Amino acid sequence: MMKRTLAIICLLTFGLVACNEETEIENESSGPVLVQISVIDALLQGFYDGICPTGDLLEWGDFGIGTFHALDGEMVVLNDTVFQVLSTGEVKKPTADVTTPFAAITEYEADTTFSVSAISYDSLKTNFNRYFPTPNIFYAVKITGEFSYMKTRSVPAQLKPYLPLAEVTKTQPEFEFTNVKGDILGFYCPAYAQGINVTGLHLHFLSANRKGGGHILAFQVKNATLELGYLSDYRLILPTSGDFLGGDFTVDRTDDLEEAEK
Repeated sequence: MMKRTLAIICLLTFGLVACNEETEIENESSGPVLVQISVIDALLQGFYDGICPTGDLLEWGDFGIGTFHALDGEMVVLNDTVFQVLSTGEVKKPTADVTTPFAAITEYEADTTFSVSAISYDSLKTNFNRYFPTPNIFYAVKITGEFSYMKTRSVPAQLKPYLPLAEVTKTQPEFEFTNVKGDILGFYCPAYAQGINVTGLHLHFLSANRKGGGHILAFQVKNATLELGYLSDYRLILPTSGDFLGGDFTVDRTDDLEEAEK
């Protein structure tokens, strides 16, 4: 059962602000705010220059995912700590001045909890309605436990002129884990967020020993806890300079996103 009423869920607000040291985001809703840096269609066009220090992200939340300047690895924000999964598979903690061109973060609160076993990434999508009350709101998604199989990817830092994301991911390093403990975390975004964020599930992984992780391509749960946080307040922070202002956002890049997400 959903803990918040539909009336509250319908109070989805979009705040458009610039990213700078003076930016303040006030939470006027009764729940956490999903704060997003830039849009996915900017990343698909190859706009990888960082626009916001990762240290600033922690002012807006303790849970999130994203990437880093020049597409240098996959971001996991967990328990107030930013982790960077490099293309070598190494995990490190970047300094607060390292910037991000794209990220999503929130103050994590679980509204619904399930005990899960023997489910895969594909079966979670197929049985969406079993866990998610509606496909029409945003969710924070966290799965903690043991996984019999995990497949992830990361990408190396890019040099200018940047290639589009779908081209970069064609040669992405991939990593496989068996019988590994850790955390899956990320977000579900509804279909109407197309072009703004990855629609559907977008999940990253961080191992319990903090030595592995990345953008998830596949997983098989052994025993874990699935938690969902309902997000009814959404704020978008856009670049105020750089390539973004000259970008072409009239093109449907759905196919490019599907290719990049594989």
